[in-house]
Amino acid sequence: MSSKSVRWTFNISKWQPTVQDIKLATSCIQPEEKARLAKFVFKNDFKASLIGRLMMRKFVHDVTKVPYNSIKFSRDNKGKPVVISPETVLALNVSHQGDFAVLAGEAGLSMIGADIMKVEYTGGKSLSEFFRIMSRQFSVSEWITIKSCKSEDEQLGSFYRHWCLKESYVKAIGVGITISLQDLSFKIKTPCLSEKNVITDTELYVKNEKQNWIFEESLINNKHIVAVALNANEWTGDKKVVVTRVKF
Repeated sequence: MSSKSVRWTFNISKWQPTVQDIKLATSCIQPEEKARLAKFVFKNDFKASLIGRLMMRKFVHDVTKVPYNSIKFSRDNKGKPVVISPETVLALNVSHQGDFAVLAGEAGLSMIGADIMKVEYTGGKSLSEFFRIMSRQFSVSEWITIKSCKSEDEQLGSFYRHWCLKESYVKAIGVGITISLQDLSFKIKTPCLSEKNVITDTELYVKNEKQNWIFEESLINNKHIVAVALNANEWTGDKKVVVTRVKF
């Protein structure tokens, strides 16, 4: 098995598949995955989920060189997709929101979490009221960081950055809603993200205790934030893997 670290993104909004494209894409996935896709009501949800499944297969194929039709996925007791064939040690996670789907994958690791957030607010309430409603999802120090931003746009960007970090960690450990997000407190050292650089100096504290985790943060564009969570106890790589556009 080859060593592999990938951070992939795919622009779902620009993908306008034909009927033949859909037939070809769905022929690459398992019957139960097709059944899951058939339940989606909205086209964008269908496309995002399909692309996510295809990215997962491509990553496993690229790492193991096993043919697509021999790759089998299942779900663990936490609902996370896991590779059952071929037998291999790798971690992968998919997320999609806004215009993009993302995948983070690592050969040789047991856990990884990825999340993407589009920085936009369409809730209809004032931003201050929205923040009040969400107050229990962030620690006191996180709210200080968020509200210290000068403009509402900057505050919203900071809000979604923190949310993206929390989601990436929760997805990595697989605990879902059983953990209090307020107990997860992120200390941001680099205030601004960019498309060209990957930031890795953000720290996580759980109930005021610092955790040995690495968070890769970057932008796909000025409206989409990506965070990847890695357990530093098992991660020995470069620590700065740039997000790239994937091609099938």
